[in-house]
Amino acid sequence: MELNAEILRQLSYIADEESAMQEVLEYIKGVVRRHTAGDSPCCYSLEEVKQRLQRTEADAIAGRGLSEEEADKLIDAML
Repeated sequence: MELNAEILRQLSYIADEESAMQEVLEYIKGVVRRHTAGDSPCCYSLEEVKQRLQRTEADAIAGRGLSEEEADKLIDAML
């Protein structure tokens, strides 16, 4: 907890300087991404997920895609 307090104390010195706070925020986001990259199988934004779902739905309606057997072969090859 001492480390958390020190981080907050240091942030308090620049709390009124928006550009400095933005710089710190971007740095923290980078650290979080590096430390959590293995936790998530993908890194899509919500908007990207929605776009992919719309394309996938359109492909399914049009009959485009893989059969179950083709998908199983691809998965087996990846494993």
